[in-house]
Formats: sequence, C-alpha cells, structure tokens
Amino acid sequence: MSNDKPVTIRDIAALAGVSAGTVSRVMNGMPGVGASTRERISALIAEHDFRGDSNARQLSRGRSDSIGVVFPLQVSEVVMHPVYPELLGAISDAALTAGYDVSLFTTTGREGVEHIIDAFKRKRVDGLVLPAASGDDALIQRVIEEGIPTVLVGHRQESARMSWVDCTHDDAIYEITSAMLRAGKRRLTLLNGHRRVSAYQLRSEGFWRAIDGRGDVEARELEFGMSYPAGLQAGVGLVDELHSAGIVCSADSTAAGVLEQLDKSGAEIPAEVEISGFDDTDFASHSTPPLTSVRMPLHEIGEAAVTVLREIVEGPALRAEPRLLATTVVRRGTTR
Repeated sequence: MSNDKPVTIRDIAALAGVSAGTVSRVMNGMPGVGASTRERISALIAEHDFRGDSNARQLSRGRSDSIGVVFPLQVSEVVMHPVYPELLGAISDAALTAGYDVSLFTTTGREGVEHIIDAFKRKRVDGLVLPAASGDDALIQRVIEEGIPTVLVGHRQESARMSWVDCTHDDAIYEITSAMLRAGKRRLTLLNGHRRVSAYQLRSEGFWRAIDGRGDVEARELEFGMSYPAGLQAGVGLVDELHSAGIVCSADSTAAGVLEQLDKSGAEIPAEVEISGFDDTDFASHSTPPLTSVRMPLHEIGEAAVTVLREIVEGPALRAEPRLLATTVVRRGTTR
C-alpha cells in the first residue's frame, strides 16, 4: 500500500477481508465481532497507525460526521439481546457507507442522559439513533428540548428534528392470530411484554383486532417478561388449558419456555395447541417442532434509520418522513 495516500477505513476493511462497518465496531469497542477477527483488525489498525479522520472533518465542515446509537441498557444486555446486535451492525454498516462514524452509548440513569446531551453539544456526534426508546424515556424529552437530530427505532413519535423508523408488529400478530382462528382455535392467549414499550402495545393491538367481534372465542392477554424463564412460568399455567388452544408469544425466548412445558405435558402440536414466537431467532428454526415466528427487516431498519437521520442533519429545514417497513410471518411446524 502506497505511503503517499492516507489509509482509510475501507483500506483496513479490505486488508482484513471484512466490511467497513466491522472495522468501525472494533474501533468503537462495540459487540458483534469474533475474537480472532477483532484481533486481526486491531493488528492492522496498529500496523498502519490508522486513526480515522473525524477530527479533520469536524474542523473543515463544522460537523463530526458521527452519529450516536443509544441503548437505555447495560452493555451486557445489548450483547445478549436477540435483536439488538444485528440491528446495531446494520446501523453501523449503513452509517459507514454514508461516511459517518458510529459511537455507542448505553445509559440507565439521568447522568447518562446528560452525558449524551453533552456529546452533542461538544460536536462529538451530529445526531442520535435510539433503537430501544419508549414513551417514558427521559432521553426523548431532553433531545426534544435541545433540538438534537434524532431517529427513534420501534417507537412512533414525531417532533421538531425527530422522526421514527418501525415495522408492522401489529399486522404480523394479526396475521398469526387470524390464522389460528381459521384453524379452529377458540382459546387464545397473547403472552406479551409491558405495553409501555411501543412494540408490545402494537402487538397487543394486532391480537385484539383479530379477536374483535368473535363471540365464540375466549381470549386473554398476559404480561410476562420476554425470556425463557418467563415462558417456563407461563407454560405451567397453560398446559391445563390446551383444548383448541392458540398461544401467541411476543418473543421466541418466551415461546421456548412454553414449548418445553408443552412437551412435558405431551401436548400435540399443532393439532391440539398452536404456538408462535417473534424475532425469528436461530432457536425458531431449530426447535422441535420448528417454531412459527415473525422476522423483522433489521437490515432495512438500520439503513432507513441512518437515511432519515441524514435527512434531518443535512437538511434541517425539511421534515424527514418516518418509515414503516413490513415484517414477514415465517410459518413452521408449530402452526398449521
């Protein structure tokens, strides 16, 4: 490689045989990169004394050309989540392609919120993507007050210099629930997360829209944590109510626990009871029987979030239109 031309992030990516987004994740200490790959990239960065050019861009253009991705969680919770690592990777790849660096922030309290606000004021980031925001998120109110360019993912709220990107949670649950009804299931249960989270509120709306007006159906919604232990707990109460039953879960992890309890009870799936999950994780295709689930367009959501944020940052006089993307119901052996 010529010494006359500065090394770029894409040069490092080419040498390592990875994407520019992967190099960015290593440079920013983000999850989602294997140990050997991370070591190889780090060695190349050190060998070529690569530091990036964000400081030069900031001085010449008055912007950092960097976006902040903020999770109101601990880093360990982000890493272990069934969806967030893939979504974070999609956002990072799209940002790098657009010429933006990515900084990862995690915050669980007021001090963390103010740290993020300070990062914007000091021009460390030009705008924010909030992939796990909810209606009572303190950071939302602060970014509105400060006029910080922001895109919400999975929470639909708009104000000045703020927009959102989401997918059709409600339509997916409506489709699954309607199919269970057509298959003759008349006792339906939605195992859902807390409805203060927009995604779970939408999934609730889809479930009850399918039930609306059906006088021959017994339906209920139970709030559980979206986890395997929660599914085990819920399954204990459900195994005694299997006749013509349909169980709609708002997470594959919950469905996994319910499936285990159903298996112990000897329930016939899907003849006696149908069950579905959400997120289309690896578990869904490898469970016994394979689990019907909902696939969210995570790559497209990440790209759209970056596109919308760029529209706000680079064209502040314009209002960026929100994006609503389609989910896909992946039918497998736990439903007919």
